[in-house]
Amino acid sequence: MKIKSSGIINGVILDKYGKRGNMELSIPLEFIDYPENTVSFAVIIEDFDAIKVCGHDFVHWLVANITKPYLEENASLNKHKFIEGKNDFNRNNYGGMAPPDQPHYYDITVYALDSLLDLQEGFSYEQLKESIKSHVLDEANIKGLYYN
Repeated sequence: MKIKSSGIINGVILDKYGKRGNMELSIPLEFIDYPENTVSFAVIIEDFDAIKVCGHDFVHWLVANITKPYLEENASLNKHKFIEGKNDFNRNNYGGMAPPDQPHYYDITVYALDSLLDLQEGFSYEQLKESIKSHVLDEANIKGLYYN
């Protein structure tokens, strides 16, 4: 499986998906070469470079029960048929890139799953990770750099 995004050019996340743009404008993602028997997808966007600043990785977006092989730009605010978990901004939506100290790399991980997940809007990172344990068919990751 692979992830593509028109919001990442030459490894750099476009300004508009973070603090120099709109912090709620979610980045577009496309999932390709996923297993045929995929029922849904889940997405996690994390900033592991934040560990040295705040003591933990910073979760920017948690999405589950995506039934199409993509998330279009601004999907978070358009609230299509998927559910979102609580990010480290303490909100149930996309939280844009905002590195406080230097450019940070953001990890975008997509999981192809064999079912829909039994989660409710506002689920936690831990709930998502526990829910997918026995359902992952494949996963993919891309990184994008966002300048501070």
